[in-house]
Amino acid sequence: MSDDKLILVMSTDTPKGLSGDEDLCEALREHDIEPVLRNWDDPSVDWSEGRFAVLRSTPNYAHHREEFLRWARSVPKLLNSPDILEWNTDKHYLRELAKRGMPIIPTIWLEPDANLTKHQVHTRFPSHGDFVVKPTISSGGRGVGRYTATSAVSRMEAIHHAMDLLSQGSGVMIQRYLSQVETHGEVSVVYFNGVISHTVQKSAMLHAASDEPEPEEIVTARYSSQEEWGWGEEVRRYVHDQIKRTTKHDTQVLYNRIDLVPDGKGSYYVMEIGLVEGNIYLDSAREAVEHFADAIAQRFYW
Repeated sequence: MSDDKLILVMSTDTPKGLSGDEDLCEALREHDIEPVLRNWDDPSVDWSEGRFAVLRSTPNYAHHREEFLRWARSVPKLLNSPDILEWNTDKHYLRELAKRGMPIIPTIWLEPDANLTKHQVHTRFPSHGDFVVKPTISSGGRGVGRYTATSAVSRMEAIHHAMDLLSQGSGVMIQRYLSQVETHGEVSVVYFNGVISHTVQKSAMLHAASDEPEPEEIVTARYSSQEEWGWGEEVRRYVHDQIKRTTKHDTQVLYNRIDLVPDGKGSYYVMEIGLVEGNIYLDSAREAVEHFADAIAQRFYW
């Protein structure tokens, strides 16, 4: 092990990482930390090469979750910790937290072991408006589709989508598409070592028509409103409490992204909590890279 090396974990699909990672490497060197990029799915890597490893870009974990978790547990020291990753890589965590009072988008959950027929799946869809079909294990919005309840063609596509996911052993989430996503977008609040770093506003990404190309996501950094900050803190406390109850080892979270969307009633729903790698928008705000490098250095020199 090298005392000055830090491993930034990528994948064979994204070996150079995300936008902003090059700046992160430069910022780490200013802390006398030498970053090295390694792919989690490369069996030749020596994971004791650095003092510890930080996940940065591993979106293909969703297709190899069990293998990914076995790998995570084999790494001498990984942030965030393997116990946290196991909890956060399956979106059933939202159902758990909803039972404890956290406001999530109302969701219908379909499970593979229920052996649902196409007709039974069809009856779970909303009768009007647009809705979204999501796998319970996915990364970066992959495998998510938006459909129109009053279109027979669209409903049939949604049935095929859900049945395909169920046949692969994935749970399915059915959620009404929120018009607030188009009018207000999503808000992501990012924390490092439990302290708020930066907030970004994101444009809508999902079209109802399957033949329309996906639009480019527009991300704008801004300050959190008092209400967004309050909800971010509330959710962070929920997450920390959950981690304390379920995690055997390191309960400190190096990075945490909380995605919020207005509920149309003056408050917010939590859309997702990002504790795996996910995009923490290092390229969105000048201070984001500096904050992340500082947070890593704090853990590095503990």
